[in-house]
Amino acid sequence: MEDVEDEDEFNPWQFIKCLPDYAYVRHLCPPITLPPKTAGAPPITLVLDLDETLVHCTVEPVENADLTFPVDFHNVTYQVHVRLRPHLFTFLSRIEGQYEIVLFTASQKVYANELLNRIDPDGKYFHHRLYRESCLAVEGNYLKDLNVLGRDLSRTVLVDNSPHAFGYQVDNGIPIESWFDDPDDRELLKLERFLRQLEPGSVREAVRNKFQCHTLIAKASGNQ
Repeated sequence: MEDVEDEDEFNPWQFIKCLPDYAYVRHLCPPITLPPKTAGAPPITLVLDLDETLVHCTVEPVENADLTFPVDFHNVTYQVHVRLRPHLFTFLSRIEGQYEIVLFTASQKVYANELLNRIDPDGKYFHHRLYRESCLAVEGNYLKDLNVLGRDLSRTVLVDNSPHAFGYQVDNGIPIESWFDDPDDRELLKLERFLRQLEPGSVREAVRNKFQCHTLIAKASGNQ
């Protein structure tokens, strides 16, 4: 489960605007983690966040949990309660085979792996999994520097409910509304419709035109 920021105090667009130049943090980046792309792999790499993007997880008991499982962390056993975002499996089934799908979470591997083994036990949907150790830590926040993938970034997108995660590759980032428990949420269906329009080589242009993240950054206050 990811560390939760206080949204009233943390402005992701302001954070991105104040990020140090990439050249100053490049040496902190983890090494390329994924194996080379296979010849027959889909041309576009789709990177998906986990918590509050595809699921909501908590160690507190919740009504109507879709999954419950134990996780041992630092010699303590936690019972994790999971709600799956509405239309999750419809979304995954529609994009299956259309993209090289990478699950990239800032959460701890021990928890995320257990959850993914239940959501996708046969590796049908997610081709690769990346965890907190593959993130770039900057000013107390975990960023997902897409260079860690070793992929052509003109053919790569990251979907994340925390926009600061794609702070160094803004035109590759698709922000999605955080999800906790709204049963009428349809964001994954809307996301699938947008993804269907993407074409290799023009991914960043399409994302920039649709989501206008650069405009939100420009409008943000320059002082944190």
